[in-house]
Amino acid sequence: MKFTIIGAGNGGQSMAAHLALLGYEISLYDIQDSLIESINEKGGIKVEGVIHGFAPLKATTDLEIAMQDTDIVMITTTGTAHKAVARSIAPYLQDEQVILILPGYWGALEFRNVFNQIGMSKKVYVSETESLIYTCRYIEPGHVRIRKIKESLEFSALPASDSVIVKERLKEVYPQLVMAGSVLVTTLNNCNPVFHVPITLLNAGRIESNEEFFFYPEGATPSVVNVMEEVDKERLNIGRQLGVELTPALDLLRRFYQVEGDTLYEGIQRNLAYQTGKAPTTLNYRYIYEDIPYGLHPMVKLGEKLRVNMTCSNLLIDMASYLMKENLRAGALDLSDLGLAEMSSVEMVEYLRGEKNRR
Repeated sequence: MKFTIIGAGNGGQSMAAHLALLGYEISLYDIQDSLIESINEKGGIKVEGVIHGFAPLKATTDLEIAMQDTDIVMITTTGTAHKAVARSIAPYLQDEQVILILPGYWGALEFRNVFNQIGMSKKVYVSETESLIYTCRYIEPGHVRIRKIKESLEFSALPASDSVIVKERLKEVYPQLVMAGSVLVTTLNNCNPVFHVPITLLNAGRIESNEEFFFYPEGATPSVVNVMEEVDKERLNIGRQLGVELTPALDLLRRFYQVEGDTLYEGIQRNLAYQTGKAPTTLNYRYIYEDIPYGLHPMVKLGEKLRVNMTCSNLLIDMASYLMKENLRAGALDLSDLGLAEMSSVEMVEYLRGEKNRR
């Protein structure tokens, strides 16, 4: 079985190394020439942490080569690139291929919307996970550290009726994948925006002063976690309005990392996988430029459509816009980008589950 991995960042390089060491054929693609050259100069990727070894592989900036004769297409780019990736891979797709987006960031909906717009008619299975399966960082091109591989991770296809096919194709390499009810569950269970945005904004002074600190154990103080919990309540209320059961943030930590704790603060502090991750040294970072326009903003728009109070999430978006002196809502992912703008809540759920064709 051949895997094509689109995106050679933290997750992409970690995944490529892991799968190559398991014996699978890998094609790693990225648009950054210097990054791909560095990986190829080393002849592959060194991995340390919960996995040790050197994975020989070849990376490429040629998408046609990367997509040739592949079975599984893994998307590990940031959410900001999803629309462009969907358009770029469409000419090379073949019937029966699986596309898995890690993590979703509304990606399955966005991919399907793009494919519908351009008339891509191949029978492919588009799916997404609620989180990246690896807790990882790349130290330098061709050298990654994997601190944790999540032991239980929900995913869904769009439509959800395709999930059983995706599960069957990936069960040997990722047996921990668990089928969720729909991509609304996986997308709304992506807690990166819930965690990253409050910690980043409320530690802006420390970040801009170049103070070195650990992002979660030191950045997520009790008062910061209070804000995270308010955003999480808004997220869970969206699920209630849709009749979709979402998982509270603390329970996600328990499932992903087997942490113990009675509160979200305790869960974060006791999570061993969070102990060594350093905070960014600039606000010009994906915790703002991915997690707001491709995380909080579409969540707010969906919540407002369902008449859910989104006060805290809106406040964080406004605060970030003031800090960065730009309108972070402009050009952000909207319900029209997901094909949901004209649907009622009932129609959304039916469409996502595969019970109703898109109009």
